[in-house]
Amino acid sequence: MNSIKVIPLFFLISLLALSCDSDDTVDNNLPENTANSLPLLKGDNKIGFITGFNPTNPLATTDSIDARWAEALSAGMSVGRLQIDWPELEPQPNVYDQDALKERLEEYRGQGLQAFLLISAYDSEGPVVPDDLQGLSFDDPTLTDRFNKLMDWVIPMLVEYDGYIISITNEADVNFGDSPNLANEVLTFLSTTKSHIHTIDKEMAVTVTLAEGSLDSNVSGLQEIINECNVTSWNFYGARSLSTSPYSAVQTEDEIKADIQRMIAFSGNKNIVIQELGMHSGETYLGSSEEIQRQFFEVFFQEMQNNEQIKVAYVFQLVDWSPEVTSSYLQIVADEELPPGFINTIVESLETIGLIHYADGNAKPAWETFMKWLNEFE
Repeated sequence: MNSIKVIPLFFLISLLALSCDSDDTVDNNLPENTANSLPLLKGDNKIGFITGFNPTNPLATTDSIDARWAEALSAGMSVGRLQIDWPELEPQPNVYDQDALKERLEEYRGQGLQAFLLISAYDSEGPVVPDDLQGLSFDDPTLTDRFNKLMDWVIPMLVEYDGYIISITNEADVNFGDSPNLANEVLTFLSTTKSHIHTIDKEMAVTVTLAEGSLDSNVSGLQEIINECNVTSWNFYGARSLSTSPYSAVQTEDEIKADIQRMIAFSGNKNIVIQELGMHSGETYLGSSEEIQRQFFEVFFQEMQNNEQIKVAYVFQLVDWSPEVTSSYLQIVADEELPPGFINTIVESLETIGLIHYADGNAKPAWETFMKWLNEFE
């Protein structure tokens, strides 16, 4: 992530599990790079959003979420994003829980949504693996073999329900500086997993999700990982890293465009999917505003239209984080050494990240910008 790349968001989400009874076969005559063109994705310039992490919302907000989702579907939104942790899919060694995610994928397909699936085996906080695999290096054959067994039923079912891409790590790159060998471990995990997935279906795009903000620090190993991906997947935010002062340094239009071009250049000739696209609207500590948030999305979607490499982008997220969820997050990071005053910026960024307000569900100007571009693209 860029503006909040120090914040590990995915520990909060535990979405579900899979089932598969597909008897699809693989055309082994397809070239090895078939998945690079995203052949399973139906069209280009696709945008969508995730609703958010709040376990509960005020009634008016819940109604607003439902209305916004229906409005987007009516306008032609055709992509969705699902995430689940490996331990939820494999609660015991070689024992799988499949039903819950299958229901979500069925629901998505029923709504005409193609799925981006994230199984973040390594997240910004570290490995997310079953208990009996804890402590192994990320390229250990025991670990990769177990993940490939998971893929044996995940991939056919994902194809059956119109999924088009799978990402297998999220922002592992934010740890590359502190763990010098991690980049090589992720590269091996990616290469081994991708090769196995393509014995199942050569059209399924395989990637890992990187933080665009990592390009600020020139961490090593990113280019080799990108070369191995079928497409690049990025988290992209419209403010400078919250880990550096001044925390209120939102980006200008020219800076946003420059970062987009940097991301494109670093991706080479790879197609691009934006897993997280976000901008907070907090004014007190971060110097942003709802209009600045709106302008970020306007600039990004215009650049997306002008750059055919960017195929899909998912807004992070529809509704602001609730005080309850923010508080839970702060308890998790309480032991970290954070700069003075940094907690206030974390809270404000999370509680203003959405396109609608948590308290009442009222839409921010950025929602109308999202809908404008959804209609334009579709």
